[in-house]
Amino acid sequence: MSPLFPRRHLAAVRNSIGLVALISVGGACLSGIAFAEDKVVPPPYLAAGSNHVVVGVVWDEAAIRKALPSWVTPVAEMTGAINIYQAERGYGLTPYQSAYFWVDVEGFDSPSGIKGRWMLQGVYGPQEKTSVALREFEGFPVRNGTSRFEATAEGKRAIGTVNGHDFVTVEIKSVPSPCDPASFTLNYPTRKGLIEIPASGEVCKAEPVSVAVTARPGDPFAAFLPVKVVWAVEVKNGAFSLPRPQPIGQ
Repeated sequence: MSPLFPRRHLAAVRNSIGLVALISVGGACLSGIAFAEDKVVPPPYLAAGSNHVVVGVVWDEAAIRKALPSWVTPVAEMTGAINIYQAERGYGLTPYQSAYFWVDVEGFDSPSGIKGRWMLQGVYGPQEKTSVALREFEGFPVRNGTSRFEATAEGKRAIGTVNGHDFVTVEIKSVPSPCDPASFTLNYPTRKGLIEIPASGEVCKAEPVSVAVTARPGDPFAAFLPVKVVWAVEVKNGAFSLPRPQPIGQ
């Protein structure tokens, strides 16, 4: 052993070599994961750090019945909502932006007691892979699109955009009270099956100010015009998963 390389240092050197090898392997694995996330991957998906503006509405009955398949029954009140949100991180799809319309339906209540929800139309983006994955694997009627938030004097404005055109704008007034942590499950039947979504987040009280559907004539969103606005909430720091669809007994 050379006096320039004492024996007592040998173990440290070996450990350093092992650490370098581990970092190299780990780096290769992480690189592989990043590469996979650039492609369309099948579910399950995970979203975290999501922030939502949700406004409850009553839909036009004729438009809803025309849009639903024969095996899906809307609630008698024709209630539903507009959900505009963004998810910061997760697996498979994130980060992404979204805006979609849903109607409450019978026969698919979640274990949390929330009515099943049928997505009428939606956008996800800005990456094309997000809308492709949700359309092809989950069966949601979605296209590439984006959403954004703007601060107002009393709250927030949320906007959904498709093909460079703002198709929906909702405005809410914030309520000065603490947000409440909540965990729940949501059921979304689709043409591919039932999507059972566990979710959690901070639910913040809000008041609806306005809803405007400004989709261009002929756009699928243009068929759904709320006849009444009934409630609003914000959900902050949300987390949820989107599993593989399960068969629906029809």
